[in-house]
Amino acid sequence: MEAIISAFGIDVHLIIVQIINFTILMATLAYFLYTPVLNLLRDREEKIAAGIRDAEAAAVAKASAETEKAAVLTEAHHAAAEVNARAKVTAEVTAAEIVAAAETAAHAAKAKAVVEAEQLKAAAIKASEAEIAKTAILAAEKILREKSA
Repeated sequence: MEAIISAFGIDVHLIIVQIINFTILMATLAYFLYTPVLNLLRDREEKIAAGIRDAEAAAVAKASAETEKAAVLTEAHHAAAEVNARAKVTAEVTAAEIVAAAETAAHAAKAKAVVEAEQLKAAAIKASEAEIAKTAILAAEKILREKSA
């Protein structure tokens, strides 16, 4: 076998040294290059996973906020409708009270006007009776003067 190895020019010591050099080179590269690159890749993978988790949490929070927003808007619309309904009822009650007060005032003013008209009528009748009596006395005096004359 040595004859074959020496025929091809293969040096066993050189191969062993090359194997040792290759092993040292692999160990050195693994320690100084492969491990840091793997750590860098792991860190990057963790950052990406954290980013994905944060994005999912943000999506859930956004959906929750949208749901809450819709609930708040619905509640606000219901409250506004309720306030509007109460305002209408209050306005109707107030309008009815104002109409009733106006009708009462109108009836009172009408009654007062009727009383005043009756008083004026009575005063006018009294005044005309007094005028008629005066005129009758004057006419009677005139007739008596004409008869005496």
